[in-house]
Amino acid sequence: MLGGCRRQEVEAEEAVTGEFYKFFDLKLDAQWFNTIEQRPAEDADLAEIRIPEYLKPHFQSFTYIFYPNKHRLFFVSKEQDNNFSPLQAQKLLTELFDDYRLVREFGEIEITVEPSSESLERILNMPRLKSLHIEISPPNPDDHEEAERRLFAKMQGQNAQKIVTEISTRNPNGLAPDEETKILAKIAQSNGKVVGHGENEEGQTVDISTAEHPLLEKVEYNPALQAGNDFFFSKARELLLKVTRRV
Repeated sequence: MLGGCRRQEVEAEEAVTGEFYKFFDLKLDAQWFNTIEQRPAEDADLAEIRIPEYLKPHFQSFTYIFYPNKHRLFFVSKEQDNNFSPLQAQKLLTELFDDYRLVREFGEIEITVEPSSESLERILNMPRLKSLHIEISPPNPDDHEEAERRLFAKMQGQNAQKIVTEISTRNPNGLAPDEETKILAKIAQSNGKVVGHGENEEGQTVDISTAEHPLLEKVEYNPALQAGNDFFFSKARELLLKVTRRV
């Protein structure tokens, strides 16, 4: 669930910070098992359970920071034994934004998991790229690089919510994407997805989707020298500059 949500300025950038909460929703009325006697639990065993319904086990908290002007959200995905995957975050946010009151006021809100830049490079550099699927569902076109602004303005002028580009070939040498197609693909990696189908150098079929390769940055810090949140916010700022300068 979405935990705290606070507006604040972080390193001279307007931001919203808070936490994602993760816990196990224990079903008290589900079937239980007696591990000592190796049998299903009976009523006498269940009578020993004393857990209020409002208490949930295995609680974990993950800090996030959202930059509204750039439409980018960063969060701690793994820390020690705690883990909250990008796909879990996408599912949570999609369910939150699917509320009919939000849809009625703002329209449908698309959540894109930022992919690693290597996944797009693998697609575009595939030895024999047979087909390329580029899907773009942009956020509000208010603070982006020039190529993105032109595309988003064009979509807005046509009341378009999504652009899907499909190119394919039967040429044995594969596709040769031009500069315009590459720019579309770079825009789509942060605002949609890119899927490539082709063959590797051994002739084996290869399918790569940017949606399946999220951007994960592994970092280490010394808690004796720096507070965890301060380090995270600083690293998030670095990544923000990195992903918004791709195009």
